[in-house]
Amino acid sequence: MPPENDVDIKPRSRTVTDGLEATASRGMLRAVGMGDDDWVKPQIGVASSWNEITPCNLSLDRLAKAVKVGVHAGGGYPLEFGTISVSDGISMGHEGMHFSLVSREVIADSVETVMMAERLDGSVLLAGCDKSLPGMLMAAARLDLSSVFLYAGSIMPGSVDGKDVTIIDAFEAVGACIKGLMSREQVDKIERAICPGEGACGGMFTANTMASAAEALGMSLPGSSAPPAIDHRRDEFAEASGKAVVELLRRGITARQILTKRAFENAIAVVMALGGSTNAVLHLLAIAREAEVDLTLADFNRVGDKVPHLGDLKPFGRYVMNDVDRV
Repeated sequence: MPPENDVDIKPRSRTVTDGLEATASRGMLRAVGMGDDDWVKPQIGVASSWNEITPCNLSLDRLAKAVKVGVHAGGGYPLEFGTISVSDGISMGHEGMHFSLVSREVIADSVETVMMAERLDGSVLLAGCDKSLPGMLMAAARLDLSSVFLYAGSIMPGSVDGKDVTIIDAFEAVGACIKGLMSREQVDKIERAICPGEGACGGMFTANTMASAAEALGMSLPGSSAPPAIDHRRDEFAEASGKAVVELLRRGITARQILTKRAFENAIAVVMALGGSTNAVLHLLAIAREAEVDLTLADFNRVGDKVPHLGDLKPFGRYVMNDVDRV
């Protein structure tokens, strides 16, 4: 039975852990590692969009392990599950791009499906690609449970002839080559350099924009959006995120208590200051709709009129997310 006078840190999982009626579900949970001492612990869904298709998501497998360490340390029991992710870097320029925005809805729906079906009490949501970040945040807002978002981190810039290069340089190189302004050999050098390892595209594209917005919304731990994917500070943030979601449960704090109108205004301000992707408009509106917050295009204009553009960041500027982290 839930406690009478305190916050119930198992607001949903008691259905599958307590009493005679839960015999079958307890048997299933024993098979994945749970035991008698674990029935009193909140069950935390660790939802990851890890895959091997693009570098954006490669670090999520490592980070999910650290999240689970944090959940255990905080007094919860982590249960990891996966969802899809689509990379715009591969899907652009052909019919595959028709599936990009759709993937956001599939991610939100799939996370909701697992969280509701398995009666998980809270979640840590991990993502690295453009549409998977807002998809995870939409799920958190829709479910209104204790939730923490964790970003995969961005890729380090590559280097060609002493100049930093990112994915945008590849797209521009193709046009320059077609126009006769760049040799095929130079294009090949850029292709081989733009993605030196794991992480999301390094400029202030959609992934880094939405990671910054997630932190400004209060759904990610402070300081967690900027460190690159290869930086092991991310592992520390991952473990801390696991601990944090259990603490949110203890305090009875759910996503919609964080996702207020002022939180969205704060996120808009950060996006404007960084010169973030215009995709933030459609994503923040969708997240706000799930959170039942009245956010409109007029709010973007109102906040934007007061916030100066400060970030000289790619694709139009000189710097990448790693430079923001260094600052």
